[in-house]
Amino acid sequence: MKRLVRTAALFAAVAAFGTVASCTNQAPLFLVFEKGKFGYADASGKTVVAAAYDQAAEFNEGLALVFQNGKAGFIDRTGKVVLAPTWQTAGTFSEGVASATQDGKVGYIDKTGKYVIPPTWDYGDAFSDGLAVVAKGGKFGFIDLSGKVIVAPEYDLATPFSEGLAIVVRADLGGYIDKTGKLVLPVQYTVATPFHDGLAMVQQDGVSQFIDKTGKKAFESKFDSAEPFSEGLAQVGVQNKVGYIDAKGNTIIAPSFEFARSFHQGLAAALQDGKVGFINPKGEFVIKPQFDMAQDFHNGLALVLTGSEDAYINVKGEKVWSKSQAEFPNLEAGAAGPSSGQ
Repeated sequence: MKRLVRTAALFAAVAAFGTVASCTNQAPLFLVFEKGKFGYADASGKTVVAAAYDQAAEFNEGLALVFQNGKAGFIDRTGKVVLAPTWQTAGTFSEGVASATQDGKVGYIDKTGKYVIPPTWDYGDAFSDGLAVVAKGGKFGFIDLSGKVIVAPEYDLATPFSEGLAIVVRADLGGYIDKTGKLVLPVQYTVATPFHDGLAMVQQDGVSQFIDKTGKKAFESKFDSAEPFSEGLAQVGVQNKVGYIDAKGNTIIAPSFEFARSFHQGLAAALQDGKVGFINPKGEFVIKPQFDMAQDFHNGLALVLTGSEDAYINVKGEKVWSKSQAEFPNLEAGAAGPSSGQ
């Protein structure tokens, strides 16, 4: 059980913070671990930043969030400490700022460590499209990069903007607002997902379907469940099997897998006979099912688990880095962990 918890923690970290270094022309760096600490390796598996951190997140805008002795700080790609670990928690840099918690309140700092938005919020997410989700008193809204409140905290939950719309929740029902805070799709869906490729998967009255930004049904639902579009395909479930459709609702890969993930870099993890491999957009396994768990490909590598070993593989299925789970950091040892102030 402990091994599964540790594995889930690493997979969750990779899913939440990504494996890639930054949105620049620099080569990506990937989160790795050794002897109970986190560090970074390049796409060949070579260690670039020695494993020395209790917890760590992706590099973004040239800096990575790291934790030592329960405090959050930032390093550059050489491992040099740029902002010493002094904050209770922090988030990754986005649009020039990062959330940082001081005395239990969240604000936003620049790359010198100066607060440019004072720590007055209970929660603060990363900026996206010039806006960030914030919360106070259990209600969620949005601020801009100057700290101005654009959407007053009035929702039970909110998500970052995607394709110009954000999900907001009231009384366990979701709807969509635009960047002015105007409600453009009513709060009426029991399930709501971000827009991708112009469509969002929603559920209403127990029926899953895709809608466009006017709320119009994109095509007739012929599936029991669905996930958002990625790279032109959406994963759908029919009678406990998973397949894929295109943006017109046409079946591209017939539902035949026990489990599958969305496509990233032309490949999707899929489960067959109890093992995970990777398929191409034709539904063909190009990396045979052999793993116990697998994450999506990002910048040419995917994180996989086999037995007690975590590894990164390339698109050919070749291991470029691996390590025993016995060396995974103890996340219960008191590290604060990457967060946005909760």
